[in-house]
Amino acid sequence: MPSRYQAWLKHVFDHPVKEPKWYLARDAFKFEASAIELIELIGQTLLRAGKDLTKYSDAKVDQGIWYLASSCGSNFMFALAAKEVPVRKRVEAIESIFLLYSNCYAKRCAKTLGHLSEKGSPLNASCYMFWDLCLHPNLENMLKRRETRQSVLSVLKKTLGIEHRACREGALHGLGHIAKIYPESVREIIDGFLRRNKLDNKLLAYALKAREGKVL
Repeated sequence: MPSRYQAWLKHVFDHPVKEPKWYLARDAFKFEASAIELIELIGQTLLRAGKDLTKYSDAKVDQGIWYLASSCGSNFMFALAAKEVPVRKRVEAIESIFLLYSNCYAKRCAKTLGHLSEKGSPLNASCYMFWDLCLHPNLENMLKRRETRQSVLSVLKKTLGIEHRACREGALHGLGHIAKIYPESVREIIDGFLRRNKLDNKLLAYALKAREGKVL
């Protein structure tokens, strides 16, 4: 796995940042792996994001996360809903998303809000959009199973506990999409968060929109 993991990191993150993105080219190299291996590689990347991604610039990490998480970039995140992947491995990968936020985003992102287009680090874009990207093609399948649904909600709740505006906004963004399917669970999480924390007016307004599923 070490050499395979290193090849994976290079494939996902070690590309020039330009438009159009490298992975949109017709002849872009495709990383071939089974769903089970993809889950292991994704989980390892998230688990070690605070260390292994430090050798890449904020712009390269952001580009890599968009490629990794978005169905427009790759099909990697479909592994989270693949039937052949054991539930335990799915849950482990999902739980590692918290470490992407706590060990990478919280340390490298500016404390700005993406939904208001406030200027920040290049990494702020994927911090804000991560859950939107990975939930969009998988939402119903990921949340259909009780174990993975509980894991997703648990990670989002924990991420709200990070004292960083951008990280909290990213979690609220994800919860806002889930609220359209599981409104009661989301309201319980956000109501508890609001009782425990005093937010600035801009983030509070976004939290109240997310509570009602009124996010884009």
